[in-house]
Formats: sequence, C-alpha cells, structure tokens
Amino acid sequence: MTPLKVAFLNENTLGHTSYLPRFATELERRPELGIRPIILDALPLPESLRRLGDTSIRGLRKFGLDLHITRWRVAISRHIRRQLDALRSREKVDALVVNTQSAGLELEGVDDLPLFVGLDATFRQLADSPWFAPNAPSRWLHPLTLSGLLRRERALFGRATGFLPWSERAASSLRQDYGVSADRIHGLPPSLDPPPRRASKPWPERPQILFLGGDFYRKGGPLLRSVFERHWASRAELHIVTQSDIPSGPSVHVHRGVQAGSDRWRQRWEEANLFVFPSHLETFGIVLLEALAFQVPIVASDAGAAREILAGPANGGGPLGTVLPELTEDALHRALEDALGQPAELARRAQAGRDWFEQRFTLARNSERLAEWLHAARPGR
Repeated sequence: MTPLKVAFLNENTLGHTSYLPRFATELERRPELGIRPIILDALPLPESLRRLGDTSIRGLRKFGLDLHITRWRVAISRHIRRQLDALRSREKVDALVVNTQSAGLELEGVDDLPLFVGLDATFRQLADSPWFAPNAPSRWLHPLTLSGLLRRERALFGRATGFLPWSERAASSLRQDYGVSADRIHGLPPSLDPPPRRASKPWPERPQILFLGGDFYRKGGPLLRSVFERHWASRAELHIVTQSDIPSGPSVHVHRGVQAGSDRWRQRWEEANLFVFPSHLETFGIVLLEALAFQVPIVASDAGAAREILAGPANGGGPLGTVLPELTEDALHRALEDALGQPAELARRAQAGRDWFEQRFTLARNSERLAEWLHAARPGR
C-alpha cells in the first residue's frame, strides 16, 4: 500500500506544541499504518508577517480594538498556507490535518484535499473566556472585534471533512453552536506513550505533593503554596516544577529548567503521592493525562476538560480525582485534607486512572484511529 502523504499543520504554541508532532512521530515509527506525515509549523513567523501578528496598540489591546486576536491568527495561518503551497508545488499531498483552527483560517480554496480540524475549544467557547475577553468592555465589543474571526472559522468548518476535538466539551460546541453533524466528529484527545506502571509502595511519613506548570501564577501556584505553608509544611513536602523565578522555602522544593520527558521530570512524577493543579485558565489540561499515566492521584480546578477527564469512563467505579468546587484556600485545604487522609482511596484512584488512560489516551491506539480516518477519507474510497 502506497502511504498517504499527510501535511500536519501545527499551531505550535503552549499545549498545542506537542499535540500533532506526537502523532506524526508515532506514524513515522509505524509504516504499516500507511501514513507519511509532514509537519508544517506556524511559528516562528517570517519577518513579512511578524508585524501583522505581533504588534499591538497600547490602550486598545485590552478591549480587543487593535484586533490582535484576529491579526495574530491570520498571520500564523497565512504562514502555514504559504508553506503548504510551497510543499504542494514540490510533491503530491493526499490530506491535511490542522491543529488548531487558528492555523487553518487561510485554507480557502484548498478544496481538493480531505481536511481534518483538531481543536481544544471553538472560538465560540473562547469568546467569553479570559483568552479572548479579559474584561467586561472587551466582551461587550465582541460583535465588532470578533466578527471577522468567527466568519473565517465557520468557512473553515464548512469545508472540513472531519473534526478531531480534544474533549467532549469541544465536540459539544461543534454540534450545538455550529451545527456540525455527529458523523463528522472523531474525538482525538492529546495522547502519550505510557510509562511503566508504578510498583506499590508503603505510604510515606511525609508525602510528596507535586505542582507542575511553566507559569507558576496562571497555573494557580500561589494558592497551593499558601495553603501548603499554612497547613502542611510540617507534614508533607511540596515540589514545584516551573519556569517562573520563585524561591524555595521550608518543605518547598523548586525545580527550574526541567524539560518534559527528561530524567528529572520523570523522577518528580515517580516520587509524587499527589498532583495538585489549581489552574485559573485552561482549554484542556494535558498535564492531567501525565498524572493519570504515572498513577499520581489528582486534585484540580474545574478548568478546561478536568471534570471530563477525572470523571473517567461512564461505567467506572468512582471519580479518578477531586475537582475543586471553587478556587479558594478553604476549598483547596479541604480537598488536600480529604485526599491525603485516605491513602487507600488514593491508591484506588491511581490504579483506576491508569486504566482509564490506557483505554482513552495512549498514543499507539489513537494514532491507529487517526490513520483509519485518513484512509477512509481518501478520494475514491
């Protein structure tokens, strides 16, 4: 079977950076799946597009009136389109996979190829979130500032062969807000290679609480540190993996410069007894999948897809983690007391979480599903 040449159009920002490349690497590793992936990255922008994408007008940006939200997405999508046109001038391409829709806004006229759109959230979902609307005036101005962006998104969705939402939350918006039929929606969450299962260990005298977030402040680190120092510093250890410049303290260990996948990164997961993620703003929360994979029980804010991920399978035997009802010190304190006071329940959650991860989030399984959808969409099938 001649492999399909598939261009993976990659919005390589924040959590999106590794989403498509992981699938591409797995498909390259498994030629029997019949897909030859070609990655095209949206960033860095060339000089000709940098001004369009990067500049903003002081005083207007916080209201969205400088249209930076739209201009940046047009710039990265235009860069992707130019790379795609150059690629197609050199060789035949059989299909396109774009993640996210931000990188696909300039694909108008590319109607001869099957196109799958991956996304962690629709623009309708983002419209009233702090990602697009940091304040009430910016939300009030959305009919003016977002109209062009929403129009481009609808045009892209209208010509898509299929959709690859990361979560049911995103899939629900596609159905309800955009009228996308269920047969065009194929859930494809972020996916990982599972590490070896952890051996059972006695509950330690001082359990390790792990926080992992590049931006200590946006990911809720100050809230966790405050609760820990007030209530747990004499009974546990807090390990913080971050890029932010923050000091260590009594029972607080700060790890900076730790690269995902490195030995230091794995050590933190393997030694952790509880993962706490009180993030203020997420669209998914890939780090929660890492916790499931490493069998680390979870306490998380109700952000992104946390509630969906930690609910586990519909026929499961209980929650896989604790979702905070609110982001307050009292709520987090109660959640930590409850979790760390029940080692046997944490062990059950760790085992059930790993089982759920293997059912839903393994890279091998989901790469096979993606290959099936691409082959089924091949013209002539």
